[in-house]
Amino acid sequence: MLKAVTFDWWYTIANPPPDGEEYQRRAREMRIDGMLEVLEEERIAVTRERLFEAYNRFTEDIATIWKRNVDMTGEEQLALILRHAGVRKTANHRLLAKLAEPFRRVLFELPPSLNNGISECLGQIRFDGYKIGIISNTGRTWGRYLREIQKKFEIFQFFDVFSFSDEMGVRKPESAIFKRTLKSLGVPPEAAVHVGDDLDADVGGAEAVGMKTVWYDNPMSPNIKGRKADAEIDDFSELPAIIRGL
Repeated sequence: MLKAVTFDWWYTIANPPPDGEEYQRRAREMRIDGMLEVLEEERIAVTRERLFEAYNRFTEDIATIWKRNVDMTGEEQLALILRHAGVRKTANHRLLAKLAEPFRRVLFELPPSLNNGISECLGQIRFDGYKIGIISNTGRTWGRYLREIQKKFEIFQFFDVFSFSDEMGVRKPESAIFKRTLKSLGVPPEAAVHVGDDLDADVGGAEAVGMKTVWYDNPMSPNIKGRKADAEIDDFSELPAIIRGL
């Protein structure tokens, strides 16, 4: 009997802005310009060109790190950018806190959008008596700020547990992030189902620890059909009944 439901965030509960490369360009420039402003206030001399180069090197580095299914905290990401820019004050916690603000700003000025029906779906699942968790890889949108956006969207209250990769130090499909979430929820794998759009990270990762799986067929997701989940949906109005039947 199922007792808990966990969800992926990106492309499952919410989608980033739809303009793809343009969104990435604007987000990068907002972060770099915001960081540069902070560094100027702190009288740390770095040119915009040097910071752009450092950010691009950081992007390459973190992509390599993510391939190992591990993750960095927000502060570690910022420190890596500073090292590439030749800034020595990478352990200055006050500086890192100020540099984090541009990353927060992107999430609120270029906000994601909730998928249709997800709020009603979460409310029904909660009403049906299931525990609910999030298991999400975070990229440059860190867990602390995703919680803020979830409060803004008025869905934060539905969740019992939040497992964000930058806080956990591990990324899906690694089993550890699923196991630690299940432990926090207080349920065994066979009593939980994971819902996500990524056939490898979500379906494969959850299956590997013994969870049931539901694949959300999001047209914005780059996945190609292949791996089979226990159920598939393309509309969140379908999910509560499917969960009752698993």
